[in-house]
Amino acid sequence: MKARWFLNYPPDELPIVAQAIVASWVPSKYYFVSTIQLDSSSPLQRLTQSITQGVKYEEATLGPDGYLTQVFKCNKVGVVRSVANPLYECKYTTVSEAIAGHRRTVDLLEQGRLKLSK
Repeated sequence: MKARWFLNYPPDELPIVAQAIVASWVPSKYYFVSTIQLDSSSPLQRLTQSITQGVKYEEATLGPDGYLTQVFKCNKVGVVRSVANPLYECKYTTVSEAIAGHRRTVDLLEQGRLKLSK
C-alpha cells in the first residue's frame, strides 16, 4: 500500500542526519523515520561496549562512529511513544551511506515495500 503523504525534516545538526514522517492510507497510521549518528565516545556507547566486552567501563575499547536508521510508529506530528522496539533498523559506517540509506528507507516505506517487524 502506497503512502498517503510524507514529510522530510531538514537536519539541524549532528547527531541528527535526517528525519521524516510517512502517512499510511490507513487512518491514524504514521511512521517516523530517523537517521542519527552513533557517537562512539559517548558515555552510553562506552557503557554498552563495556557490557558487551565484559570489561570495566574505563577499559572498554571504542569502535568507530556509525550511523543508524530506525522506523517507529508515531502520531501525525511525529511524536513517538516508545523507542524501545523499532519496526525497522539499519546501520551504516559513513554519513553518505546513511543519507542514501535514509532516502531508500523512506522511498520503500512510501511505496509500501519496506518489511517492518510487528
